[in-house]
Amino acid sequence: TVSDNNKIEFYKFLSGEKSTEDLENFVYSQSDLEQQLGNETYLNLIELNFKDKYDKVKLSDLIKNKIIEEGQFETWKLRRILNDFLNVPERTDINLDKIYHLYCGVYQENGIRKYEYKFLGNLGLNYLHWTNKGYLKTIYGDNWKTEYEKCSTEFEFYHEQLKDFAKEI
Repeated sequence: TVSDNNKIEFYKFLSGEKSTEDLENFVYSQSDLEQQLGNETYLNLIELNFKDKYDKVKLSDLIKNKIIEEGQFETWKLRRILNDFLNVPERTDINLDKIYHLYCGVYQENGIRKYEYKFLGNLGLNYLHWTNKGYLKTIYGDNWKTEYEKCSTEFEFYHEQLKDFAKEI
């Protein structure tokens, strides 16, 4: 059984918070990781070349299939975003963007969406598209930063309106 602290390190890698190099250092610094993963999974992990771009894909697949449960990772990711939304109001736009993408899901190769969390609709559909840098640059050109600063003064209002939905979830 993989310890919660070790799972979090793998979660951080899958979510993009930890680089492949950092994960490699973590793997080789954990003396008890082989016991937690089992010999076969541990050998499959350390046999990968962490610097090879094809093995990076294999690394993610190995983690999802053999080391952690995908549902636990998705729950961890959702909790982190919701906690950040509740506790860091100045990042309301960023967190609503993340929630919107979780609400919409991810298209798979077969055209079917996966990880679409419809229960996030009350938050996700309040995505502040007008704070998106690309949108602001298109509409306001060189003055986009001024417009963004104006928008950011409204984050507290939106945060207050939406935080009860985040608490409920």
